Amino acid sequence: MRLFLFCAVCCSVLLSCSGSSDDAQAEMQRKQDSLDRYNDSIATAAKSDQDAIDTSSFTITDSTIQIKNDTYPRPAGRVVNLLVTGIDARLGEHSGRADANHVVRFFLDSGCVEVISIPRGTYADAGYPDTSQFNMIANVRTARGQTAYLNEAAKIAQVSKIDYWVEFGFSQAIGLLELMGYKDNASSTLRVLRSRKAYATGDFQRSYNQGQFIRQAILRTFDKTDDILGQLAMRAALVIVETNLTYDATQYLLNELRSHGFSSTTGQRAWVRMKPEMISRFQVFDFDSSGVNNLDAQISKRVDPTIPDSVAKRAADYERRLSGIIEKAAADSAKSPRKVITSLHRPFSQRSWLQIQDKRRRAAMKNRICGLLISAYSRTGQQNSVAQVQQFLDIDNKANAGR
Repeated sequence: MRLFLFCAVCCSVLLSCSGSSDDAQAEMQRKQDSLDRYNDSIATAAKSDQDAIDTSSFTITDSTIQIKNDTYPRPAGRVVNLLVTGIDARLGEHSGRADANHVVRFFLDSGCVEVISIPRGTYADAGYPDTSQFNMIANVRTARGQTAYLNEAAKIAQVSKIDYWVEFGFSQAIGLLELMGYKDNASSTLRVLRSRKAYATGDFQRSYNQGQFIRQAILRTFDKTDDILGQLAMRAALVIVETNLTYDATQYLLNELRSHGFSSTTGQRAWVRMKPEMISRFQVFDFDSSGVNNLDAQISKRVDPTIPDSVAKRAADYERRLSGIIEKAAADSAKSPRKVITSLHRPFSQRSWLQIQDKRRRAAMKNRICGLLISAYSRTGQQNSVAQVQQFLDIDNKANAGR
């Protein structure tokens, strides 16, 4: 495994204004009014902060902590900022909400890692009227594009810029978790990390949980990042997700952290912050494989005992839908390779087959999607796309053989 994997599971609040100073003041007041409405929406959670942690229902916990902005380390020197985004997009959709938002900061000269977790409802200008309540970080990427989303995330996290980004949807998250060792419970692990209804502070605790998951995974496996299997896992992770992060860049980050004292035993060199800082008390769970199973059972019991049954039904429905898309593409392949590309390009990018639990059926769907795309791209003269699909297949097959 590689640091990239851990970060994978493992977004300007104010626009620049033109016109008169009166217009600028009006615009600033409009933004402030919208921000005030957001603050009001979480007032109940903030007021109950002292009693926000439900310790009667959750026993799998390391501790309950109080976090304060002035207690964090302030490392000096070079820093690289990576934005990790979990995308909520349905099968075949080209865009979706940014439901998970985490800026992972690598302090290279200090050998430290900081995770800044941003709840999806955090105010950000998504271009909607203020009365719509849609101006939140989760909507910026879809409404205004990736560049605006990166800028908004940097502003909320109070960092100068985002150097690298990685994005993945539900299926890709399953693949990443399996690479990280959650082979038998990747789906339940993802359910735990996405859960918010079981907590008094809702999305704040969920976002913090995700940040802690990243931190714990980094510490748990960092010392295993210099063997052959780890290098193969990193390459496999890079082809599962969408990212501008390269293998060489990832190796550089790892080596710099290692050479400046970071290791699996230096827990004090990795921490989680929340932005904005509206809730200060959080429960810290242990997200190893056994801990996740127990948490999943407790959440299901507390929120909805029928969750396992509904999950199984959704999984069956999803497999039928994906099979239908593949069959339609196969029927189109003889006469219309462009229709094949239209049907399968997005499911391929989403690595949609990774949600299929049966490994043999999953492999068959992956090979069929890739085979149909390679043929369609070849027949339409898109050799670069042929090479990309083939590269993915080669790396993924080697990684699966090594597991």
